Parts: sequence; structure tokens; C-alpha cells
Amino acid sequence: MFDAIAPRYDLLNHLLSAGIDRRWRARAIRSLHLTGREVLLDVCTGTADVALQAVRAARVLGVDFAGAMLAIGWRKVRAAGKADTIALVRGDAARLPVGDATVDAATVAFGIRNVERPELACAEMARAMRRGGRLAILEFGMPRVPGISTLYRWYFTYLLPTVGRAVSGHGAAYSYLPASVGAFPPPADFVSILERAGFSDVRAVPLSFGIVYLYTGVRR
Repeated sequence: MFDAIAPRYDLLNHLLSAGIDRRWRARAIRSLHLTGREVLLDVCTGTADVALQAVRAARVLGVDFAGAMLAIGWRKVRAAGKADTIALVRGDAARLPVGDATVDAATVAFGIRNVERPELACAEMARAMRRGGRLAILEFGMPRVPGISTLYRWYFTYLLPTVGRAVSGHGAAYSYLPASVGAFPPPADFVSILERAGFSDVRAVPLSFGIVYLYTGVRR
């Protein structure tokens, strides 16, 4: 499914979020407090948007299961002149192709809900990170503010899938999106998953009225 929508993925991300997706990613990267010496692991990297925005990281390793996504990401990396600092690897988030305690920070942007067992991916990121390393995960949520919640649910359930299907040409992908968000654990439960995986000081910060949550934590 992700290979099929890869050619229109970036366009739809920007279109369906009205461009706010760039600000969400920038906020996540700022939370890592990068100094320019870190190795950053970007899980579910997709087309490498987070990897390319993390300009203060010394090196970035992006991992994704979808080869077509990575191919587009690699073209973007080369076009940006970042091929010497960003590496993209095809791999499974539940079995990351990195050694123990080899990275300083980790990110996931809108991909953790697509992992069959997110608790395994969280444990894998903890395994790969050095003690004291910082984690930042962006994932969709549902706003709870009256009025906004109703409007957003209508948009998310009806308008977003219609636009997504029309632009991507893929019938199932943008129906899958609201379904996958609905099936993902609520913020308090996902915080508990991260704590059990090996992270402390875990927080769930609502962004844009709770449309998105930024989960942050520190490797114990």
C-alpha cells in the first residue's frame, strides 16, 4: 500500500495538513536538543522528510519497510546534497538493523501506528539508543475540544479519504488512515508502552488541539 502511494505521498501530506506537517516535524526535532554531534535514527522514515529536517544531527540513519518510499527519499537526499550524512536502509521497525546502544536519538513521524506490534518497535528503539538518548514520536490523535472535535472527525472520516483517493489513485490507503488512527492506543496507554520499553520522563504533548501528539522520552 505504501509503495503504491509513494509518488503522491509528500504532496498529500502537505495538502491534507495545510502545510502544518512541516511545523509538527520541526517541533519534534527541536525536542531532541541536537548539538551537531549526534547520530539520529529515524524509524519509518518514509520519504526522509524528518531526516532532511534534522540538519543539526551529525548523521542520520533512516529505516523503512517500503522500498518505493525510500527510493523517493534517496532522490531527495541527493538533491539536497546530504548523501554524506544521511543513509537510508530498508528494514523492519520491529527488528532494527542497528547495534545495541549505537544511536543518540530516535524519531518516528506518523509511522508507529503502522507497525503491527508497536511495543516491539519501541523496545527496539530503546535497545539501539545510548543511555540518556532522546526520543520523539509524532502520531495522529483526536482533538477533544467541543466543536473542533466534531468538525475534525467529519474531515478525517469523509473529506480526507475522498481527497486522498482522488489524488493518489489508491482506493484503500486513505480509508486505512482514519481506521489506523482509531485503532492506535490512546495517549495515556501509549505513554505506558514507552515506559515499559525503557524510556523515562515520557510525555504526550497535544499539538494543534490534539490532532497530533508529540511523545517524548529519555532512554533510561
